[in-house]
Amino acid sequence: MRTSLPDPLQQGMALFQQGQPAAAIPWFDQALALQAGNAWALHFKGYALCQLGRFEDGVPLLERALAAQPRNALFNANLGMIRYALGEVAVAIRDLERAVEIDPAIPEAHSNLALALRESGDFEPALAAARRAVQLRPEFGGARLNLALCLLSLGRWDEAWEAYRWRPDPRVNLRDLNLAPTLPHGDRLPQPLAGAALTLHGDQGLGDGLFFMRFAAALRDAGARLRFWGEPRLGALLVRNGLAGSALPQATVPQDAAASHLLWLSDLPALTEKGSFPPPARLAALPARERAIRERLAALGAPPYMAVTWRAGSPRRGKAVLAKAVDPAAFGAALRGWQGTLLSAQREPLADEARAFREGAGRPVHDLSALNADLEDMLALMQVADEYVAVSNTNVHLRAGLGKPTRVLVPWPPEYRWTREGDRSAWFPSNPLYREDRAAGWGEALARLAADFG
Repeated sequence: MRTSLPDPLQQGMALFQQGQPAAAIPWFDQALALQAGNAWALHFKGYALCQLGRFEDGVPLLERALAAQPRNALFNANLGMIRYALGEVAVAIRDLERAVEIDPAIPEAHSNLALALRESGDFEPALAAARRAVQLRPEFGGARLNLALCLLSLGRWDEAWEAYRWRPDPRVNLRDLNLAPTLPHGDRLPQPLAGAALTLHGDQGLGDGLFFMRFAAALRDAGARLRFWGEPRLGALLVRNGLAGSALPQATVPQDAAASHLLWLSDLPALTEKGSFPPPARLAALPARERAIRERLAALGAPPYMAVTWRAGSPRRGKAVLAKAVDPAAFGAALRGWQGTLLSAQREPLADEARAFREGAGRPVHDLSALNADLEDMLALMQVADEYVAVSNTNVHLRAGLGKPTRVLVPWPPEYRWTREGDRSAWFPSNPLYREDRAAGWGEALARLAADFG
């Protein structure tokens, strides 16, 4: 009796849907050997290659499949998302709009369209697309997150923070995939707060953790006993500054979850007063570290001291991540009028960009990038520096905790904490903002920065 073999395309699709793109590719190859022009095999082989980071090989296959079936909504939607991940936002929007025009019932296409429109700065259309995705599939966590981000971008805080509570779903937590919710997390604050033991689970990075800790002050002041569970460097800083009574490293799962009410740190805006703008959590530099930094800077040059950062976030290619940057040469040129010593606080500076900034500034720039490895060292630098001019990054939150302003360079479109317009943000009212123009770029903002130091 002959045993029927599995259809190679179906076998490849099964592995692909199980999250095994490398194992799926040989099956797609078999399908293509049987039918060289099989559009579905071409498409999903290309998609699998892109998931493996092989975009140069994968994108042409996606394009060939779409050329064979230009009215295939799924092909348009998937290629659009890959274009978005590659930073080709305008082309991504075109593909995703075509997908929803062909088939308006695909929630993923609407959600991804919201993602791309928001990154282009078209916030209202992005919000409409996100709402449509949620309407089509109310339990779609990724769409709920995109809805929240659109609402935050528009400053609709109360509705935004409620939608943001979908964020810790491990399928949509784009910030740290290793922080899956391994334990049940509370959806409300215990009453009364006085004497209550709360564990705040930090589900995001250092800067975001510092930002959301501002909402914890009211809990501490009401008598709650706070424990931070997350990034060890942040936990140690919070405990030393009295913002948490104790800390657990993120690799240590709490064994007393029943006794200590477990909350996502980033849920606090929704669980407290949603429409409020509490000040940053207060920090203080260690005196010994501050003295050491002052001695080091004195050896580098005369005061006043200005620290700078021109890039923050993760590499954009192949990821739906937040990245912020200003051209280092133009940035440096804007600071030529500064009468003092320039310090680079840029994390992991590239040689070319550091040289471009230095040449733009027309003077030596002292590299203190290594201080980023230790929050206490960087906190001390932020305390000592007379000025800090930077794109938004963890150091901006450190400096805010010290009660010191930062001159923030805000790329277009602005991240929600810097709001859509104006020269101040309600979250950081002491920070002057220099905004990149959507059409004209950085020229006007950097000219204003130069005038401030001219």
